[in-house]
Amino acid sequence: MKVEAMLIRARPRVGFHASRALVLAAALCGVAATAQAESPPPNIEQAQEDLAFARGVEAYVWAYPLAITAATAEIATNTDKPLPNGHAPFNSFGHVGKLITAADKDVVSSNADTIYSSAFIDLKQGAALISVPDVGGRYYSLMLEDAYTNIFGYIGLRATGAGAGTYLIAGPGWKGETPAGAKRIDAPTPLVWVIGRTLVEGEKDMANVAAIQRQYTLAMIPTALDPVPAKERWAIALQPKLVPVQQVDTLDWKTYFRWAGQLMKDNPPPASDSALTSQFAAIGLTAEKGFDPASLSPATIKGLERGYAAGRDIVKMEAQKTGGIEANGWAYNLNAGKWGQDFNLRAAIAFRSLGQNTPEEALYMNTRQDGDKQPLSGAKAYTITFKPGALPPVDGFWSITMYNASDFFVENPLNRAAIGNRTEGLKTAPDGSLTIYVQKDAPEADKMANWLPAPDGAFRLSMRLYVPKPEVLSGQWTPPAVTPQP
Repeated sequence: MKVEAMLIRARPRVGFHASRALVLAAALCGVAATAQAESPPPNIEQAQEDLAFARGVEAYVWAYPLAITAATAEIATNTDKPLPNGHAPFNSFGHVGKLITAADKDVVSSNADTIYSSAFIDLKQGAALISVPDVGGRYYSLMLEDAYTNIFGYIGLRATGAGAGTYLIAGPGWKGETPAGAKRIDAPTPLVWVIGRTLVEGEKDMANVAAIQRQYTLAMIPTALDPVPAKERWAIALQPKLVPVQQVDTLDWKTYFRWAGQLMKDNPPPASDSALTSQFAAIGLTAEKGFDPASLSPATIKGLERGYAAGRDIVKMEAQKTGGIEANGWAYNLNAGKWGQDFNLRAAIAFRSLGQNTPEEALYMNTRQDGDKQPLSGAKAYTITFKPGALPPVDGFWSITMYNASDFFVENPLNRAAIGNRTEGLKTAPDGSLTIYVQKDAPEADKMANWLPAPDGAFRLSMRLYVPKPEVLSGQWTPPAVTPQP
């Protein structure tokens, strides 16, 4: 009886809760329906503009390495024969015939340790057969970079040894036979930039370097995939007398994205980027058709113009960053040349240091600030002191290069752009430590050998470690801070 009574008393309570739930649900539905009825209709034009803005920013940043590489190729191949500045026609080597100075403005962040060689290759014209000599132990490298600034291989002392060799660079879709004795290297894109670096020990060594450079050879072998040369396929026009960074920076939004579309058609993006690049169809940009602004609505065009301007500013902002890993004010990246999905970093390095090596070949440590996190300025004097036994651990060599605010060398009375372990007359202290003097004006006579001249205003220092040892790549060794002097 007690159990039955309890069940009878419980029933109304269950019914009460169920009823209250139904009433509450109905009320909420009513509120939702009312809210939906009262909400304003979507502003389709504003939504289109906002979407185009977002896609425009992404597309500008993503495509920047493609545009700057093409601009560099157009300028560097605008000749019918190799020139002593390293320029040469497509599918042939050009070699720099002198030491780079502050007067040279073709490439930002040049190095002062090696002499450059360069070859832009159009692999739709066939495969490229590259031969190199026995260099007798001298450091050299031929870096293989695709249209998007991804490094896909090396030929050189570290990667392939000091001996002579022959290498076949084959583009997508090439089906020819690899010549006997040659090693095949497959390129991700038809456009390839071969950047050669050969160690030079000052002006007195230039003749020896030139003799080696003449033995870097390149020959195209059939079959061609497209008889039309790259420049005709791209159909991009340049402004006279502007360096590559300026060429791209002065493009209007429509021309920039037309460049991007033409270059994407000729160098299809990697599949790994498809999640992003497929979104560019919203702004009329695809690898299949290029760029078609005629199909865009006025709202989309308005957003795309804004996205172009913001993307350009973002690349410049990112280029001011010195690296993702910091140590004593120096910053560096361990994924240079192997960018993955880090498109901001890829664009920043293309703007500031186009053609940068992978860390295994050369690690670049950069700083724009001293150990107190204050901006580096020619108005101050600084020192960099390596403690005894703490010089940069490398299998190659190391140097510290001075750049002005525009990332070019600095005019100075010593004609010295860099200082390092190969600098003649460099003085170490009795305890084995080494101090570098970084300042605009010349130091005392006994410090001149260790002087790295600075410009009037802001500057950047770049410490290059060629073939760094594992303790560098692991972070076990760190560089000393740039210390301001009273």
